[in-house]
Amino acid sequence: MPVPLQQVRDELARRPGRINAGIGRTRCGPAGAVVSALRLALGAEDGTTELCVAHAGDWCGIPVRFTGGDPVPFLPPLDSVENRQLEASRSKLRAAYQAVRGVPLQPSPSGRNRP
Repeated sequence: MPVPLQQVRDELARRPGRINAGIGRTRCGPAGAVVSALRLALGAEDGTTELCVAHAGDWCGIPVRFTGGDPVPFLPPLDSVENRQLEASRSKLRAAYQAVRGVPLQPSPSGRNRP
């Protein structure tokens, strides 16, 4: 199914207005998240933030711990339900990525679809 790019663009254009109408200005919006991640990546401070990183063959939004600017993906232990939810999310992301690129999913030997 093709991704409705114009619908996505329209939604992204409307979102700031809805946020402003709902909660007003925010100090932790996209620019604040970028500055925070840069401070960690440049070693200005140590800490953990959630970023999209390569993990287990996919790109996922997971916690990343920075020490002295060195990033280490830090996925906490998950129970079986959380593992299934993470795998379902990863599967949806792979499918969406392939749809955007116009590349059909390739079945993997395990039976799961992999890019």
